[in-house]
Amino acid sequence: LIWSPHAAAIFGLVDAGALASGRSYAQKIEDGLSRADAIHQADQNDPGGGVAYQVQYAVKRDGSDETIWLEDTGRWFAGPDGRPARAHGIVRVVTARHERDSKLLKLAHFDALTGEMNRTCLTEVVGSVLHEAIRFRNSSGFLLVAIDNLGRLNEAYGFDVSEQVLAQLAKRIRSRLRGKDHLGRFSGNKFGVIL
Repeated sequence: LIWSPHAAAIFGLVDAGALASGRSYAQKIEDGLSRADAIHQADQNDPGGGVAYQVQYAVKRDGSDETIWLEDTGRWFAGPDGRPARAHGIVRVVTARHERDSKLLKLAHFDALTGEMNRTCLTEVVGSVLHEAIRFRNSSGFLLVAIDNLGRLNEAYGFDVSEQVLAQLAKRIRSRLRGKDHLGRFSGNKFGVIL
């Protein structure tokens, strides 16, 4: 591998020579597919102009516990045998974007207050559990657990106390669930439990 001069600083290396081969670079990857894996798993052939690739992975910086996320984008080119022979691309740090995307993905599936599934995710899980129950002739159940008079609690003690009550109820229900049971927030004062 041939790196630009500032690669050693990004990886926390004294010498970028430690990343001279694809094998040594792949060993630094903590999470995600390596460039080589992404290229070799591609189901495309090089028609002569190369084949585009893009992959994201996490690398731990040398001498620290800091993990950085990288986006590796470029084109690979086939040798005479048609197999990937070389790649040319850009590796850039995308840690902030990866963290933001991870948070957004979590918010898309989980309730921010309780940490349990949100209604959309809960509905999807109900569908898959129901499909599995029909397919394998198993039994399952769905409970709707509601807190009565939550509005009065809001009026008397404020929204912060009501939110604490909701979070504690979710923890108590969660502690009673078995391995294959699921819990999600169905609406403001309601939780759905799939048994």
